[in-house]
Amino acid sequence: MRFAIVTLLFSLMQYVSPSLALSPEMTYEKRLLVTTDKRERVKLTLAEVTTDMKEIRCALNIAYKESRYNVDSFNKSSGARGVWQLLWGKPHWSLLKQTKEAHKYVLHRYETWCAAYRFHQERNWY
Repeated sequence: MRFAIVTLLFSLMQYVSPSLALSPEMTYEKRLLVTTDKRERVKLTLAEVTTDMKEIRCALNIAYKESRYNVDSFNKSSGARGVWQLLWGKPHWSLLKQTKEAHKYVLHRYETWCAAYRFHQERNWY
């Protein structure tokens, strides 16, 4: 019986409007379920690690240039994986785990996402 209820709820979640996905009552996981746009999924995940919109825009620019927001992106020549093309990334990492790891790296190396993006613009890597 529980399985049937969960299945029904999940199927209904697919028809929830994107504006409802931004509702404060919805958890991060539920928002990801109803958001189909790759860019919006990455943006929602970035909001879990920073609230600065300028930093989020810079991070989104990096994600687009690195992987076109593709969570499963893989670079055969370097072995880099995921949205952020992390060299130490694992194939089973979720978008949130990838973003948290990238955020730690960016803070350690560049201090801000915008500084990382400036570096990326100059050298085409970060």
